[in-house]
Amino acid sequence: MFDFLKGGKATVTVTLDRPTHTYYLGETMQATIEIQGQKDLKVMEARTQLVCREEYQYRYEGSSIGSDGDAETSTEKRWATDEQVIQQQQLLPEGTIPSGFNQTFDFIASIPVDAPATCESAKIVRVKWLLKAALVRRLASDIEATIPIQVLSAPVGSTDGTGEYGFSDEPDEAALSLELPSLEWCLGDTVQGRLLVRPQKVFDVSEVRVELTRKEFVPRDEGNLFRETKAVKLAGRTRLQPGQEMVFPFSIVVPTTAPITVRTRNSSVSWSLVGVLARTLRRDTHAEQDIFIFSGRR
Repeated sequence: MFDFLKGGKATVTVTLDRPTHTYYLGETMQATIEIQGQKDLKVMEARTQLVCREEYQYRYEGSSIGSDGDAETSTEKRWATDEQVIQQQQLLPEGTIPSGFNQTFDFIASIPVDAPATCESAKIVRVKWLLKAALVRRLASDIEATIPIQVLSAPVGSTDGTGEYGFSDEPDEAALSLELPSLEWCLGDTVQGRLLVRPQKVFDVSEVRVELTRKEFVPRDEGNLFRETKAVKLAGRTRLQPGQEMVFPFSIVVPTTAPITVRTRNSSVSWSLVGVLARTLRRDTHAEQDIFIFSGRR
């Protein structure tokens, strides 16, 4: 696969070593850049860049003048872009690319293992990767070829092994925990586990459920938060008795189209499992545990 752009006086062509343009964090990508000159062209330089571009929506306090002439404030939303160059290589120094010029260059870049992976399906956070090859010109538009790259994340196995996770926010009422085989899951996985309930008092609940929750957060200015929850009902009205241990098996599917766990310089996407004892006329009792959602397994 390749991308190219004709600038009238020169052509830039980029070819990647993988036709799918897909790489995992920590892997090395290789590209070939071909520069052809049709007419003499002065350039400041020719370069290649591996770029991670983040787009995020933030909330800020805006002001305007109302019809009565008084100042009015309101909370508004705006998208911003933060583009980070991960690796750069100069192909040609400042000079003239002559007519008939034809040369290829190799570009090898390592994708940092701790970088944010591609995340394009979130509501207020987007992470994209691009490979750019450009003929940089003075006082004129650059001649540039750009290829989008899919960068995936994969579980590392650091939290495998069944264990109890999460703590009750009201331990004097009931001890809650989530028994899980791992904290690392992939898009499309079925998260299976057990909600463990150890009541400390007698009380009734209207429902027992488990929630898979995604939070997207942009802290800039007024802060912007998007939350989406998928709930699975485990039991209806139930009376809890002290001294008993209640076990509720559950399974819940991670949508294949959902965004993965991501943390950037300006935003984050996080996931959690929440066990909930829904209570009438008072706040619910719950236990929450962060989990990590990855693109897929290698």
